[in-house]
Amino acid sequence: MNLRRALPWIESVALHLVLLALLLVAVPWSTLVVGSHRPRRAPTVHAHVVSRRAVARAWRAYRARREAAVEARAAKLAALAAAARKAAAERKAEEAKLAALRQAALQAKAARARALAAQKQAELVRARARAAKLAALAAARARAETEARAEARALASAAAARAAARGRVLNAWVAAIRRRVEGAWIPPRGTRHSLRCVVYVTLAPGGVVLSARLGSCSGDPAERESIVAAVYRASPLPMPADPADFVSHLRFLFEPGV
Repeated sequence: MNLRRALPWIESVALHLVLLALLLVAVPWSTLVVGSHRPRRAPTVHAHVVSRRAVARAWRAYRARREAAVEARAAKLAALAAAARKAAAERKAEEAKLAALRQAALQAKAARARALAAQKQAELVRARARAAKLAALAAARARAETEARAEARALASAAAARAAARGRVLNAWVAAIRRRVEGAWIPPRGTRHSLRCVVYVTLAPGGVVLSARLGSCSGDPAERESIVAAVYRASPLPMPADPADFVSHLRFLFEPGV
């Protein structure tokens, strides 16, 4: 735009330069030398006739070349500017692409880090839950074992108490049977009062004697027979107060006078 505005001035200056060149060619320089005392010869004049049309053609050609040069330079500058703009646009696009790729990479990295942190947190929560569950199971097992031991001790204690009570009941019952048999015993003549015999008795419900026999015994045959007869004579034998304590097979020590 600046070249087009200055074009008239350039044309005017160029025209004056062309006219000045023509004048310089037409004027002989030897006539302009000052102080020369030699006789002057008539110079040979080489006249060149320059027509206005030739000047106009030369000027139009010069103007056309100048305009073509200006347009070519402007086109070149426009092409360079377009290429620069294109390069800048491509550079910006490439930079935007690289920035997008970096942003995507950063976002992906952050997402992976968050996912990894969430996974670790979930694993920690699961580990804590498993530890709490195992601790609860261990505590429950310990409580169950403690309760089982306490129950076993209670059952053993109750069983021992029942056994002791049953033993006392059985001892009292056997003592009553022993007294009944010793009361029904008719000792043979010449019987020693230091007899000691083990008596085995089989009873029916109600105390009826089903069978009687002796184990180890310090008496003679007559004394042994008298003891067995005393067992049958004392039938029915005493029964325990609780029928549940009844035992059909009994063993007691026959030892009169003790």
